[in-house]
Amino acid sequence: MNLENSTSFVLRHCSALGVSVIIIGLLADLFMDAGVNIAFLGIAVIVFTPFAGLLVSFTALSVNKEKKYALAAFVLIALSVAGMLAAAWM
Repeated sequence: MNLENSTSFVLRHCSALGVSVIIIGLLADLFMDAGVNIAFLGIAVIVFTPFAGLLVSFTALSVNKEKKYALAAFVLIALSVAGMLAAAWM
């Protein structure tokens, strides 16, 4: 599993998906009230895109047996999850 290709693939496609969903939501807002909710879903996809990239990087590093860097990625994942939980708690 190639770290650079896998991570860039996820980041590129998740970003494109998020922007596409936002555009669909804005267009849907012209015709129905749920369009704003669809646009917010697209924003959520964009917000969580770096986290998805981090998960893919951790997986690639683990598969390639890069233990030191996989541990660093795992620490970043743990800190990100802790931050998300803390933000949701408040």
